[in-house]
Amino acid sequence: MSEAMEKAAQREATPEILALLEKARALPPLPDQPIPTPFLKRAFDIAFSGTVLTLTLPVFLVTMLAIFLEHLGRGQAGAPLFYYEPRISQGRTFHFMKFFIFKPEVIEELKRQGKFIHTKYLEWDGHSMTKVGSVLQKIYLDELPQLINIFLGDISVVGPRPINLEVYEEALAAGVLNWKVLRAGITGRYQSFKGHGLSRDDQYLLDRDYVELLRTGSGWQVLRGDLQIVGRTIKVMLKAQGL
Repeated sequence: MSEAMEKAAQREATPEILALLEKARALPPLPDQPIPTPFLKRAFDIAFSGTVLTLTLPVFLVTMLAIFLEHLGRGQAGAPLFYYEPRISQGRTFHFMKFFIFKPEVIEELKRQGKFIHTKYLEWDGHSMTKVGSVLQKIYLDELPQLINIFLGDISVVGPRPINLEVYEEALAAGVLNWKVLRAGITGRYQSFKGHGLSRDDQYLLDRDYVELLRTGSGWQVLRGDLQIVGRTIKVMLKAQGL
């Protein structure tokens, strides 16, 4: 067993994960060229996002109302209902959408100080989210607007999870091109294996293996792989392990 496999085994990785990590380590360097999105993958993205947006429209509207009412109660009626964060998908910047779950004054202060806003840190610090925001984040509804990003073609359902510019530059410096060549997604191989204590290096490898599927697989193979990842992701969400 290789050193990478031994480390993964210590993190409770399953045989399937171990095999994927070893397979990814054996792949050649990734060509620095954008990978076109297969027709079937894009068709699935449109069908999935359009259907879920339609079915959850009442939830969408109720959530917006709840956010507005909390802003109103805090004397911040003009505060936004959505939060737009610059993220990277296939080498370009886009506005990653989510419901505005943070206290407006926290975001404004960070902007005033010129600091880079790490939303994950704000979700973890215990005091930056509103009451409604805390509930939305726990049940994943804060990310519902990302379906709009999928429908518009900014990202896909499945792909490397979009990252901010700071992390993207770190990845490029490490020779990781996953986010440069491939359209990002709301979930991917790494997210579908949450709960196994995997590292960022493991994420790079799992995403690299998915990139190879897009490079060499047929449209049907890609679609089948996407459906498998979505199925595993649903199980992760039901266990409340986060994405």
